[in-house]
Amino acid sequence: MKTHITTIILFLFCATPLRAQTDTLQRPAFAPFVVDSIVISGNDKTKDYVILDEMTIKAGTMATSELIEYDRSRIYSLGLFTKVDVHADTLEGSRLLFVAVKERWYWIPLLAFGFRDGDPKKPYYGGGLQINNFRGRNQRVHGIIIFGYDPSVGFGFADPLIIRSPNFNFAGNVSFARLRNKSKTESAASGDFYEDHFDVNLTLGHRYTLFASVASTIGFTTVKVSEYRPGRTASPTGKDEYLYVGLGFAHDTRDLIEYPTKGSLIDIYITKNGLGESKVSFTRFGVDVRKYLPLPLNFTLAGRAHTTLLGGTFIPTYARTYLGYGERIRGYYDAVFEGENLLSGTLELHWPLLRMQTVNFTAISIPEEFSVWQFGVGLALFADSGVTWFRNRRLTLKSFASGYGGGIHFLLPYSAIMRVEYAVNEYGNGQFILDFRTSI
Repeated sequence: MKTHITTIILFLFCATPLRAQTDTLQRPAFAPFVVDSIVISGNDKTKDYVILDEMTIKAGTMATSELIEYDRSRIYSLGLFTKVDVHADTLEGSRLLFVAVKERWYWIPLLAFGFRDGDPKKPYYGGGLQINNFRGRNQRVHGIIIFGYDPSVGFGFADPLIIRSPNFNFAGNVSFARLRNKSKTESAASGDFYEDHFDVNLTLGHRYTLFASVASTIGFTTVKVSEYRPGRTASPTGKDEYLYVGLGFAHDTRDLIEYPTKGSLIDIYITKNGLGESKVSFTRFGVDVRKYLPLPLNFTLAGRAHTTLLGGTFIPTYARTYLGYGERIRGYYDAVFEGENLLSGTLELHWPLLRMQTVNFTAISIPEEFSVWQFGVGLALFADSGVTWFRNRRLTLKSFASGYGGGIHFLLPYSAIMRVEYAVNEYGNGQFILDFRTSI
């Protein structure tokens, strides 16, 4: 059994809660009512519409205790606030809905350290800066540089509402990374080699309902391998350069993005790699479906089905997909499964051991933006199954790798999740896992 640690640290604060004030986020139920007006406070920088656009409740519509809690979670999922409180009251005969927020600090130094793929032989470290809520419009600007294993540098800008009516969003990114080859078959043939990836892209999207959006992306990529071998690139020079275009659709009704208790996600995309005279020509299609069902006794059943498929006459090594890096099968946390296509599924049963709590630190002198933290603890049972395969190979039920187990999940400040789990695969081999990924 092995323990794996992969960490990305945004901020570490050592503070004693000797005089911390704690309150729960649960609110008592009340009779439904029609909202006359919505009053927002605490948003010293954030524009009102950034908050209002995330709410299902509008002036003139019906409000229930369930909808209020749902909207509170969606506002918190913006990642702009350390605390969100939504409550109803009557003032001079009018039924008002009050939204009170505590804003986060928006200039975030990014400190990164960890182990690629959970392997202590692959340390990385670095830093950068992220500016959230630029101009109070939820715009984000970031830059980061990583050293060590798989060094990289990247810059990006995102505006979720570049044109408020009719709700257009925009993003742009440029990055460079030197990646060690992930293909075990290629490593076995000639040893490890490096891939230099440069990418620049622009995305324009349209959010046409509260939950649904479409997006189109255009970009340019170069991939250069340090040691050429047929199959590693489409070009015999060992360097591929190509344009790509992509289309995507998303329908997201989840309440709390990092740890949902209700709602669903449907994410569909298709990307055509290689246009014009480029030797590269392949297409990737993907679907990610997630569902969260609230059950009696505060249980939540979470499920995910995910697939990504490739099409084209020639698929270079760098375009392959894997289980064992970003996507994993618990019970096979060490293993790497390689292919051109991927299919996986997960079921999790969650139960809140400690509901999300808001803690106000008053015993030490720190900026107000850091004085309000949220914590929660949950128990979970899970089952994973997945497979990767090449198009020229037959896919059967025996091809799938599966694992199951349980663990404890810590919901930390700034939307971080720490998962401590124990998993067993179908052969009875067990392993402890420490992971910092968000929930499914």
